[in-house]
Amino acid sequence: MTNRVTAQEILESHFTLVSQPGAIEVFDIDGADGWTSPNAHPALSLARWATTDKEKAADALDQLVERFKKDGRGFDWMTGPRCAENDLVPLLKERGFIGPPLDIAAMAREISTEIEATPPDGVKVWKVEDPKDHRIWGIMANGFDVSDDVGEVFHNAYLNRTARQHSQVYAASLADNEEPVAVGYLSYIGDGPSVLLRVSTTHAGSRGHGAYRALVTRRLFDAAKAGRTKAFVHAYSEGSRRGLGDLGFETVGKLQLHRWRP
Repeated sequence: MTNRVTAQEILESHFTLVSQPGAIEVFDIDGADGWTSPNAHPALSLARWATTDKEKAADALDQLVERFKKDGRGFDWMTGPRCAENDLVPLLKERGFIGPPLDIAAMAREISTEIEATPPDGVKVWKVEDPKDHRIWGIMANGFDVSDDVGEVFHNAYLNRTARQHSQVYAASLADNEEPVAVGYLSYIGDGPSVLLRVSTTHAGSRGHGAYRALVTRRLFDAAKAGRTKAFVHAYSEGSRRGLGDLGFETVGKLQLHRWRP
């Protein structure tokens, strides 16, 4: 089944957040979608094309560049194979996007309840019940080198249940210590067969004990128990690609993250 999953499908699954007054504003532009936030960090501003029409794509891009230029803020743009096929990517370079872009592997695998989800000795994984546990978004912020405020905005956005997506967050600890050292989000995309594994990260001082792997397998198992049959993930580094490959994920295409800065 995974070889029928496209990078475009994985790209689109990422753009499922909805507006939250004061935190997330979803773009309402013909030809593009995405989100931004009052927080000035560019990690909170991401867009993509929702069209393959070059004229409409250029107009949507110009609207967003003008907006962020006026605000003196940066933002990111994610592209997939369909953008390259329709010669849209050069539009970004023409408007001063910084190169080279960051390559992201779009990865997928089939899932079932036969997945082995028992964590290794010394690792405990649990579903986080308290959505206000600041330690969770603190680990996320640390792993992605953003402020705790940015981590909290993303955390709340993921856990905001809508028709497009709803998420659960998992944490892992080591030995007999209840302090979380790793987190990962599981997003159920609509009512279809797919889930997206979002934001898997382990605190730097606690890596190498199997917490990351345990978080991945637990989320896959729970998603399969809920009746889902496909899992998607974005791998931002070679290490992540190798680790996810060892867990049965296949690369089905390449996405790219392009940066615009004032």
